[in-house]
Amino acid sequence: MGTNSDCMGDYTKLNIQQASDIMELYSLGPITEIFPLSLGISNSNYKITTQSKNYLLKVSNDKNENELKEEMRVLNYLNRMGFEESLVPYQTSSGKSVYQLDNKFGVLFDFLEGIPPGPSDVACNEIGIGLAKLHSLEHTKEVEKLRHNEDVGFGAKQVRDFSRSSKAPKDYQEFFNHIFPHGLQGFADFQWETGIIHGDLYSDNTLFKNEKLQTILDFEQGGRGEYILDLGISLSGTCLEKGRISIPLIKSFLSGYESIRKLPKEEKIHLSDAIFLGLFSISLWRIKRFKEKNLNPLMTNSYRELLLRAEVFAETLKIEGSP
Repeated sequence: MGTNSDCMGDYTKLNIQQASDIMELYSLGPITEIFPLSLGISNSNYKITTQSKNYLLKVSNDKNENELKEEMRVLNYLNRMGFEESLVPYQTSSGKSVYQLDNKFGVLFDFLEGIPPGPSDVACNEIGIGLAKLHSLEHTKEVEKLRHNEDVGFGAKQVRDFSRSSKAPKDYQEFFNHIFPHGLQGFADFQWETGIIHGDLYSDNTLFKNEKLQTILDFEQGGRGEYILDLGISLSGTCLEKGRISIPLIKSFLSGYESIRKLPKEEKIHLSDAIFLGLFSISLWRIKRFKEKNLNPLMTNSYRELLLRAEVFAETLKIEGSP
């Protein structure tokens, strides 16, 4: 959730016997090696090596089983729709996308080589193309059976309502009122185009190889939602130079994006608001996860990083103008 590089991903400790028992549920193995990975906070992640190939084994840490099943339903749908940039969960021998063993549950994927990209025009262009491919998938009746992004993430109305609530930190309220003096009036109630969105497409949720986007990771906030929210979140967490949102990188991102999906007029007009909203949305996610749930005490005030990024971006717009 825009925090992958901040936290170790090895909370639930697995030994090779426990991993072997899980792999037996898939009729895969035997295991020759198990290696813990530093990728995320919602799961403990392991690279599992067998005689034939490598796998990515995830053990859920803070999601319940139903939430994980809903996430896998999104990934399986994307696979059926031909979206090649997402991972496909393995099915257990009994045909389940989520395994359960004793008090542990999680998922299994192929292990893919690649690294998250550094900030560059090429990387932003590639991620823009990838996001546009997601937003260009056919909208079938099956989409309506998938969860809504707001079941696991935060859209305009939720951000606005939280900023007015007694639970909101004072600095969150102050920054919201400064950035959105209109209180997101109009934006929150507009009927934006919707479909399947990622909900957290920061650059650290991608894998690149030879400067090409290979995989989009972590659809933990994926589901039905507004494309403009998804676009704002991704721009705010991808088009960064020294931690600041870069107008030239935004243009590179949009060049890639619009080579696949042309932005409707209203989305172009409200693009800057969408970027601000993206920052407040992920900031709220961090408040809920780290400040209220205290999942990681070191991250309690990490939401402020995104508020400051919004303030700097507002100053950038005054100097350089809208993207």
